[in-house]
Amino acid sequence: MKNSILKLGFFMLLALSLNSCSEDDEKVERNDSSIIPATSFDRANQVLGTVYLGSRDITISAWDHGTVDGDIVSIYVNGRLVIDQQTLGGPDDKIQVSTTLEYNGYNYILLYAHNEGSISPNTASISINDGTIDEEFTLESNLYTNGAVDLVVD
Repeated sequence: MKNSILKLGFFMLLALSLNSCSEDDEKVERNDSSIIPATSFDRANQVLGTVYLGSRDITISAWDHGTVDGDIVSIYVNGRLVIDQQTLGGPDDKIQVSTTLEYNGYNYILLYAHNEGSISPNTASISINDGTIDEEFTLESNLYTNGAVDLVVD
């Protein structure tokens, strides 16, 4: 009887642990090299650097780098639109969005310029915060090229 109760308790704990697994516990695909495509939206993609992160859950902030001059941008993460045709303000008027990167290893962020504002090229200051790291960099784009940065989740 005692062994039966122990076995039942063991199987109940096992069932509970299996049922409590969340989507985060599932195996996430890993990219071991850059996935930035050569072109996006009929424009060449210019790789401008690499940012290393500790988490897939990030907050992206964007604002005009330098003079606020009417730059209108869209920002894509791994080809997925996260900021759509927004006019960039100054550092006190940041556009902010939270997202989860799809992959461990390499992901990317891409800046698409809808115009060049009154001062060419279109430049955006970007901050990426993953809860422990707050990395700031500049993306640049014009009407012929997109700016992109690799985002690597360790």
